[in-house]
This record gives sequence, C-alpha cells and structure tokens, in this order.
Amino acid sequence: MEFRTLLPWEFDAWFDHVAGVFNQYRNLDASRQYFMNHWYNDPWKDRHAIFVAMDGDEIASTLRVFHRKIYLAGSQYTMGGIGEVSTKEAYRRRGLSGKLLEMAIDYMERERLALSTLGTGTPRHYARYGWEEVDTYRQKATIAPKECPRAKLIDFEEPLKLKRIKELYHGYSSQFNGAVVRDSDAYWRDWVKTELHQAWMPAQIGRGWVLETDGEITAYLIGARPLFDNYLYVQDFACQGDVASSFGDLIQHAAWSLGIKESTQVVFPAVIASDLPVEWDVRHGLMIRINDERLWDTLPEGNVSDLFHGGQDATYGASRLVEWGIDGF
Repeated sequence: MEFRTLLPWEFDAWFDHVAGVFNQYRNLDASRQYFMNHWYNDPWKDRHAIFVAMDGDEIASTLRVFHRKIYLAGSQYTMGGIGEVSTKEAYRRRGLSGKLLEMAIDYMERERLALSTLGTGTPRHYARYGWEEVDTYRQKATIAPKECPRAKLIDFEEPLKLKRIKELYHGYSSQFNGAVVRDSDAYWRDWVKTELHQAWMPAQIGRGWVLETDGEITAYLIGARPLFDNYLYVQDFACQGDVASSFGDLIQHAAWSLGIKESTQVVFPAVIASDLPVEWDVRHGLMIRINDERLWDTLPEGNVSDLFHGGQDATYGASRLVEWGIDGF
C-alpha cells in the first residue's frame, strides 16, 4: 500500500471513489457532482491536501484537508477541515484512514493551520488522534408561510449588493465561534451560490433572500427544503438591527417562496435570536482539534467545548458556537 498525495491526473478516479463510497443521494451522478463542486468552487483548494492510500492504481482510502479561517473568541484563526474521509469496503479495518489522518496532522502543522474540525458518526476513531467531540445546539419551531414585500431573491453578481452581504455576514458571524471567514468574493460567487441552489441534489431545493429596509439590505437568509421532509433548514443568516424581527420575516417568506402551503417546521442554529416558540435539539458529531497548543496561552477558556460555546455553562440559547450549513464540507 502506497500513501501519498493525489496526482494531477487522478482527479476523475478520486471523484469516482468518493462518490462511490458515500453515494449520499443514492445517485452516483449527483454525489459525484457534489464532490466536484467542493473541489472546483473552493478558492483555497490545494491538491497537496488530498491524501490517498493506493493499492496499485486503485484508490483504497482518502481524505482531504480544507483550508479555511474561522471566527473564534473575537479573532480569526486558520483551520484545517477534514473531509472526504472514505475507504472502500474491501480495505476497511486495516488502519488506512488512521495513517492518512497522521499525514493530515503533519500537513496542518507544516501549513500552520491552528485548529481542525470535522463531522463524524464515529467519534472514537478520531479521538485517538486528538480530536475532541463538541455538542452543537439547534432550535425547532413551527411557522406559517407568509410573503414579505421587503424580501427579494439574493444576488451575488451585483458588486455593491455582494459587498453589503459580505459586510452583514462579517458583522454578524464574527460575534460567534466556529463560522468560516468568507473574505473571498470567489467563495461567495462560486461556493456559496452553488451550495445555495443545490441544483444537483435530487428532491431538494434551496434559495436565498435579502431583506430591504429603506432601500438598504439589512438581513439575508438562505434556506433549503427537502421535498420529502417536513422541515425547512436555515443554511445561513446574517442581520443588522432587530434580529428576531428580521429572522421572522425572512423565514416566513422563505416558506412561502419555496411553495410551502401550510404550517411547517423550521430548524435553525442556536445563536439566532427569535420570537418563535422553540424546542431545543442537541446534536453530536462535531469534533475539534487544537493543532497549535500554544493557542491556549491566549485563548479565554481551558478546554475545547467551553472555548467554542463561550463558557462552561453556555448551552442551548447561551451557546456562541455556530457552523453554517452552507459552508459544510
């Protein structure tokens, strides 16, 4: 077995591999398109951050490190996101992904990526390599669809509108911990726009809207609706001013715009303040690793969970942790 980085001419085989292992939409073409989008639409992509275990000419296992920056404790830190971790069934339980994780850790240290995050259903595997599991919190509420005359479809192509949307995102998300720093116009026009529409996904539609007040954009929201699911998922949100009022107007308009005829359930991150009666939901599977232990000399909390949530008792509505679905990898 050979362990190395992906070679330039191996991308087609790599897309086939990850699509075949995950096949998350039960549609190989849709799954392949998902991984192609995440490569070609990523302005910070690096081929040398794709690690593979090769059995001759066949990819047996792989993972990718996504170069990102995140907001944390009032500052910005470099982060390596671990994604595309996939091993063909015939090669499992041989330690291949563990070897690739060790290579990824070495790479992140060389590239000075201060932290690392990933999502998984097998946390014990990653805990062996230094990742720690951190719970995340969501809200669920029932809303009625209602058109809002001040809500318009989002537009990333007009430079002044994109500039305003970027300002809203930075001003809002920089208050929290874990959100990706989107300081590239290409990321907005390629990654965010593509993930917003989700046109490659079978049986799901996504859309985005801005809220205008006296001719100025004061909030925006991106939502997705699986056609065979009674939920509307908030993928991204930012606001200046009255968060609860703006969110209420936008989420009701989102339901109306997506063709929902009756009251429906909406799922949104814990950090969004709203006037809606909500139920709280705890999710598992987010894992975080501090790659640079020197960070603890400057960070305000002494462990990963307290650091990202904003304190020992910061649960549910008090948590400062947010990961926007639109940035998922």
